[in-house]
Amino acid sequence: MSILNSRRFRDYPRLMLCSTWLILGLNLLLHQGWIGAFGQVIGGDFIMFYSTGLIYRSTPTSIFDYDTQIHTQQALVAPTILPGYNPYMNPPFMAPFYSLWTYISLHWAIIVWTILAILSVFLTTYLLVKLLPTNHKTPGLSHGQLAIIVLSFFPFIEGLQSGQNHWLTLLLVSGVIFSMFRDKWYMSGILAGLLIYKPQFVLGYIIIWFIWGNFKALFSFGLVSLGWVGLFTLVNGFDLFKTYIQLGQVFMNLPYIAGFPNYLLVTFYGLLTSFFPQNTQPILSTLSQSLLVFSAVGLAWIAYRLRKNGIVERIPAIVAALIFPLMATPYALLHDMVILIPAYVLWTIYSNTRNFVFVSIFTYFGAFFLTFIAALTKIAWLSLLVMSLFITIIIWIYSRPKNEFGTPLLK
Repeated sequence: MSILNSRRFRDYPRLMLCSTWLILGLNLLLHQGWIGAFGQVIGGDFIMFYSTGLIYRSTPTSIFDYDTQIHTQQALVAPTILPGYNPYMNPPFMAPFYSLWTYISLHWAIIVWTILAILSVFLTTYLLVKLLPTNHKTPGLSHGQLAIIVLSFFPFIEGLQSGQNHWLTLLLVSGVIFSMFRDKWYMSGILAGLLIYKPQFVLGYIIIWFIWGNFKALFSFGLVSLGWVGLFTLVNGFDLFKTYIQLGQVFMNLPYIAGFPNYLLVTFYGLLTSFFPQNTQPILSTLSQSLLVFSAVGLAWIAYRLRKNGIVERIPAIVAALIFPLMATPYALLHDMVILIPAYVLWTIYSNTRNFVFVSIFTYFGAFFLTFIAALTKIAWLSLLVMSLFITIIIWIYSRPKNEFGTPLLK
């Protein structure tokens, strides 16, 4: 019996789901205040979001202020003592969204946030499975089984435990891709505009849309993003944007700050900061920027080669646009790897080969085991996983016969 069979594809994710959620349950059940049984702050990132919302409602100019944030966060979880400071790193225009959650208590807010995160998985997988051809037969890609894979994918688990907004990112990214495949380019642009709270995840779309001349998507993206930013600026002025830009260098130095989980970084820059001291940071930043430019040019080249093909034949460019920010931008963490889920679905439509199955398994289990190795060694080994995916795509493109480039193996 082959090691890769339908029974293992069905059962292993379910075993992983039971194991990881049992650990989550024990961590919550045996908590001490806001500290889980394994020592992490429960919903630490959501506490920071909630704190930002409170500060925005009272003194908007202080959302990036160190003292105000740490005092507000500590007051929210008292008498629990927070082990460190969790800075607000989203663009300032996201603060009004977080302020909406402060109209209910922190406890209820994080419960509702978590429920929405879980429910969003079923909507996301519904959209992605709808992209599959009706005659498509692949183990693990039914609606229910794909939901199990997402819920047991360790980046999703880590983000859920910390109260991250990764579920919203996954839903929006999947919505953008679904709209592209349904030829609803205005909707793709609108959803991408709602994603600008993590602008690095939009950059890949902008590149391929520009190369493909999808001006409908670019127009609606510009309308939504400029409207959102413009309305915020009209109410709050430019000062918060100036502060956010000035803090850019501070954010680049976060991997060197004591207590920051630099081992969870999945970017090339994160790997470099694991090995080289802080006094080399300007050089590392330059290398990271060079990789960003090089990767953007490579993505544009792939998009250009596929510009005359149908949407299915353009899947390599769409997948590359998803992996691009995880590797080439300076800041992306383990929970951001959830955007590999739509990449997995797209690639199985395009080239459902045995090699692809091995890559998928390596990614699924690698995200779990490399996290623990990274935590023990304090080295961002997860970045090797992302870089391996990027290199695999490049090798596949160059090794494929020229007359087959852009032709899906699965019709």
